[in-house]
Amino acid sequence: MPTSKEELQSLVTKAADATRSLGNAELRKVAFERVLDHLLSTSTSPEGVTSAQQPSSEENGAVAEVADGVLAGEQQRVDALARYFKISPEEVVHIFDESDEDPKLAIPTKDLPEAKAQATREIALLVTGALTALGKETTTSRVKDIADDYGKYDSANFMSTLTHLAEISVLGKPRSGNRVIRMKVAGAEAAQAIAERIVR
Repeated sequence: MPTSKEELQSLVTKAADATRSLGNAELRKVAFERVLDHLLSTSTSPEGVTSAQQPSSEENGAVAEVADGVLAGEQQRVDALARYFKISPEEVVHIFDESDEDPKLAIPTKDLPEAKAQATREIALLVTGALTALGKETTTSRVKDIADDYGKYDSANFMSTLTHLAEISVLGKPRSGNRVIRMKVAGAEAAQAIAERIVR
């Protein structure tokens, strides 16, 4: 581990440089954290810091792999979801199907509230949390499709339900049918509480 502020700053700079070209802000954040973790784990001394500043071809490959294929493997995705929702990797499968790159909600309908507005809230929080954990973007149309699959889509009130949730931000033009959803800190905490309830 770095032993001085200067050493830590050099690793942070290296991680930022390795992930700067990624266009998606959430993806860049996840990649930055993974690259920094890698650099911290390989930096055990001042010499380690030097090697981190000038990585070997093997380390360059590792950094490129993280930046180009963030969470590409199923186990990586499961681990990321487990960390985000604060549950065990074994419990992730009770909520999400991670066999594809995009997580699919896999909970029984009975685990959702009866009221459509409350069910829509929980679907939005779980889906937005999962995609945020994987560095991906969430949209209102994705949440709408999932709510519809569960029989919880209320066409008259769907967008109003989402835009009035305190735990998320819905970006874009108000009349657009496909807006971007961003998770707030309160949303992450609420999503974790929902996941905890489902798996316990």
